[in-house]
Amino acid sequence: MAPIGYFQRPNGEYVLVHRCLGCDFERFNRIAGDDNFDLLLTLPELPPRTSRDVKLQRIQQQLESSELAETE
Repeated sequence: MAPIGYFQRPNGEYVLVHRCLGCDFERFNRIAGDDNFDLLLTLPELPPRTSRDVKLQRIQQQLESSELAETE
């Protein structure tokens, strides 16, 4: 898992986004008080998302891929 960015939730909480280098699975982690906030801000800011959003995106991509495979 590699950190790819962060976003801020509507309640002001910062969330670090990690992505698996093998399968592109994303995991969201709230930052802790002892995390290096300055280092977090060096990462790209991402649009807020939930795990539900990511799952829906992945399903849509799979559907599009299978539709393309059927037309070939």
